[in-house]
Amino acid sequence: MDFKPLATIDEIPEGCGRCFEMEGREIAVFRLKGEFYAISNVCPHQGGPLAEGRIEGDTVTCPWHHWHFNIKTGISPVNPKLKIQSYPLKQQEDQLFIAIL
Repeated sequence: MDFKPLATIDEIPEGCGRCFEMEGREIAVFRLKGEFYAISNVCPHQGGPLAEGRIEGDTVTCPWHHWHFNIKTGISPVNPKLKIQSYPLKQQEDQLFIAIL
């Protein structure tokens, strides 16, 4: 996989999500218990910004219409057939790298 620099770990506070643009895609990056996860920032319902959503456990809720997605997998816990893109991340020191598939 081709990993490219995305952000520093300090840009994503614990328990929060932040949106980054990479190769024309909006990507929501979350920090949960010191681990980092990346999914599409765009809710498939009407394009709501998932990085701005409410986080409970490992689930983010779209702030526009309350659709739910697992931050680690991109799968909806309400409808497992509904999935958004998740992206591999790796951390080297204080830098996060992402692979766009």
